[in-house]
Amino acid sequence: MMKTFLGYRRENGSVGVRNWVAVVSVMDNCNPVTRTISQAVGGTIPVTTLFVRGQFGADLDFAYESIAGLGRNPNIASVLLVGLEESSTEEVAARIRSTGKPVETVHLQPHGTIHCIADGTRKAMKLAIEASRLRRETCPVSELVVGVECGGSDTTSGLSCNPTIGRMADQIIAEGGTVIISETSEFIGAEHLFAARAIDESVRAAFVDAVHNMENLALARGVDMRDSQPSPDNKRGGLTTVEEKALGAMAKAGSSPLVGVLRYGEAPQRKGLHFMDAPAAAVENLTGLAAAGCQLTFFGTGVGNPIGNMVAPTVKVCGNIQTLQTMADNIDFDASGILEQGMKISQVGDELFQYAMDVASGTRLASEVLDVRETAISRFERSL
Repeated sequence: MMKTFLGYRRENGSVGVRNWVAVVSVMDNCNPVTRTISQAVGGTIPVTTLFVRGQFGADLDFAYESIAGLGRNPNIASVLLVGLEESSTEEVAARIRSTGKPVETVHLQPHGTIHCIADGTRKAMKLAIEASRLRRETCPVSELVVGVECGGSDTTSGLSCNPTIGRMADQIIAEGGTVIISETSEFIGAEHLFAARAIDESVRAAFVDAVHNMENLALARGVDMRDSQPSPDNKRGGLTTVEEKALGAMAKAGSSPLVGVLRYGEAPQRKGLHFMDAPAAAVENLTGLAAAGCQLTFFGTGVGNPIGNMVAPTVKVCGNIQTLQTMADNIDFDASGILEQGMKISQVGDELFQYAMDVASGTRLASEVLDVRETAISRFERSL
C-alpha cells in the first residue's frame, strides 16, 4: 500500500497538495475585482467572501482570521489580497505573512476598479509564474491534515460511505497524520458516545459543551434541533431520528481517540483526531476546514450534494447506487460495493486511502474540473 504522496513543500515546512495563487477578497465589495483578476490569470483561484465591511469586535477579528486562514492553507503558494483600502487589507496580510509565503496587495481606493484590476492582474501574473517553478516531491502521510464531512445523508451513508471515510481516517492517523471532523449539530443524540473517545476530561468537556451550546442556541431562538433534524432530504433518504443520523455521521471519524477541540477555522496544534465546532451547512463547514489548514476534505453523501471548496479539494464519496447513477458527474469515489456486492468496509476504505494519495499527488476532482466550488465564512453578529 502506497503511504506517500507528491506534494509541494512550503516555506514554513507544511505541504500543499495543490499549488494555486489565491486572489482573495478582504471584504464583499471586492468580489467582482477578485473574480475578474482570477479569470485573467491562469494558475489562480478566486477566494471571495461575504460581509466584513461593517462587522465589529470579535466577529470582525474572526472574519479576518478566517480569511487569513484560507490564505495560509498549504495548498496556496502565494496570495494577492484585494481590499477596499490599506488598513483592513494589512490586517489580513500580516496574518498570512507569518507563513513566509509571498503576499501582494491591491486596493480599490483611491483609483477605482479599472486601475485595481490592471495592477492586480500584473501582480497575480508574476506570482503565478513564480509558483509554477515549484515541483512536487515525495512526502509522508504524516504531513496531511484532512477534513471529513457529510451532507445529503440517507440510510446508505452510515452503512457505506461514512464508515469508508472513517477507515481511511484511521489509517491517516496511524501514519502520523491529522483528521478534523466537524458539524456540531450532527452529533446531537450520540454525543456521549463520541465524548467517551476523548483522551482526557478537558477534551471531553470541551466537546460536550460545544454540542450542548449549539442545541441551547437553537432552543433560545425557538428551534428544537430534535424536531428539525433529520432534514427533509435526510428523511426522503430513509433517516428517521436525530440519533440515527448522528450515529451515521460519527462513523466518518473512524475509531481513533479524540485529541482536541477546535474553534471554527482554528488550525490543530497536534497530530491525531480533532473536532471542530462548526455549523453543518456544507459551504460554511468546508470553508472552516480549509481555513484550519486541511489540504483535502472527504465528503460522504447519500442523496447527493455537489458543492466543493475553492482552497481544499473536496472528495465526494457515495455508496448509494441510485445517486451514483443520477449524479455521476459530481461523485469522485464509489463505495456502493459494500451494499451492492458485499464488499468489506475495510477493503473499500483501503481503496479510498489509495485514492487519497492519488488526489494528494495531483489527481483532479469533479468539483475542481467543473468549478462547483464556493466560499462562505460563518458570522456571529449583525453588521453595523
